[in-house]
Amino acid sequence: MVNKKESLDKNLKIFNKEDVMQHVSPEDCWVTVRGGVYNVTKFLKNHPGGPDLILTKAGSDVTNILTNNSIHQHSLNAYNLLEQYKIGCVDEQDEEYSQMSSMEGWNENLVDWNKGMVFQVYKLGHNYLKWVHSPVNKKLKLFDSEFVEFFSKTPWYVIPLVWIPIIIIVSMLSINEMHESISNKFKFENIYVYKSLALACFCFSFSVGLPLWTLIEYMLHRYLFHLEPKGPSFFWITMHFFFHGQHHKVPFDEMRLVFPPACASVFAFLLNYLLVSVLPHGIGRAVFAGGMLGYVIYDLTHYYLHHGSPARGSWVHSLKYYHVLHHFDDHSTGFGISTKLWDYPFSTVNKKFLEKSN
Repeated sequence: MVNKKESLDKNLKIFNKEDVMQHVSPEDCWVTVRGGVYNVTKFLKNHPGGPDLILTKAGSDVTNILTNNSIHQHSLNAYNLLEQYKIGCVDEQDEEYSQMSSMEGWNENLVDWNKGMVFQVYKLGHNYLKWVHSPVNKKLKLFDSEFVEFFSKTPWYVIPLVWIPIIIIVSMLSINEMHESISNKFKFENIYVYKSLALACFCFSFSVGLPLWTLIEYMLHRYLFHLEPKGPSFFWITMHFFFHGQHHKVPFDEMRLVFPPACASVFAFLLNYLLVSVLPHGIGRAVFAGGMLGYVIYDLTHYYLHHGSPARGSWVHSLKYYHVLHHFDDHSTGFGISTKLWDYPFSTVNKKFLEKSN
């Protein structure tokens, strides 16, 4: 005979880790315990220890805290009360959940999360790398100045709004430059021949820029963003945290996922200058435009890998699992984000991913 609890459990909704992580506010607070998902919003004000104790762990697994008697011994009644708030279960086949089940951080008392973090992290010294690679599910404040803090945050939709118009303008400049160059070198009676040749040259050069970006993406991620500071250096720790360490510390802060246009424009300017210098007659601009489209695709893909729920078995789901392993298993592997391509020749494919694939 099936008991009532088992029957109810079978009818509960199945959630993945990302579903739970979206509910982290006093108005909408979820936690997981032993694979169960609980909406404890209505319980917050009644919690004997106060709502803040639960809110600091909102969206994450609290099994270790709930069962740790050295922190507090919860009674059987407490567990029975908790069951009233159960709304579902974590997907047992969710590979991401198995990797991300612990986001407790490490020695979080060493910093003040209510203050700007960018000028605190250097004080961690030799503890910095251990701390920054121990993720937490929190919102990050980078600067004490609210004005500067505002510009340090970037919603995902800002990326296409800023860069797509620039890509279009650069593409038009490239086509015009190619048309002028072809007109000066060749003489055709039909003016449409010049336009057709310019457009064909642009399309080819533009298409080169797309895969070129994937290589740049890999190189930047591996050799610049993961260039770890040697020793307790104020400059190198601060730079590491500002450019990429913050993302590994708070991987689910949606305002810290895409690259702020102000910072990205520096890389874009240098890349454009290099390509135009090496490839004249509009070719360099076309390659740059293609590369920038690759960048937009990368940044939006990166955001989706953290906050989207792709269909199980799909290519995007595989990419998501691959990126989860980079964050929660081994940050020295899996540097490809929009594609795994370059991890193979550079021998940086995550071992767990290889074992699972085989």
